[in-house]
Amino acid sequence: MSFSGPLGRTLLTACAVVTGMLLPLVPHTGAERASAATTTSAKEAQPAVSVLSLRVVPTNRAEGTRAATLRCEPAGGTHPRADQACERLASSGGEFGALQEQRNPMCPLVYRPVTVHATGMWRNHAVDHRETFSNECEMRAKTGELFEF
Repeated sequence: MSFSGPLGRTLLTACAVVTGMLLPLVPHTGAERASAATTTSAKEAQPAVSVLSLRVVPTNRAEGTRAATLRCEPAGGTHPRADQACERLASSGGEFGALQEQRNPMCPLVYRPVTVHATGMWRNHAVDHRETFSNECEMRAKTGELFEF
């Protein structure tokens, strides 16, 4: 069975999150423990898993929800500006709440709320972030390229 579109991306992200949470729970046998102790530094050198499902949900139901998958280290996924989005998120240490406005926005005082969702894994840590902005201009001012798709 094949899934495509937002459902497939959501399932992929959910699998990555569950796998990342269950890996530490796998028991090791005696021989595996000895080899695990010697390869601890090798595991630390491996790149961390960073796969996020990003969505932009406008309050106006006439406008559709937009979604993209962002993979970092190396950058990829369906996000059109994956390199810049990964850099933006890395600059905040993976904390969506720590994203700072890069410029002094001249946003209109129009109330058209938009909610952003980010779920998945960032450097082996589970992510479930939701934030609502007054309009898309304010969203872009704070999140930069992260939700521009």
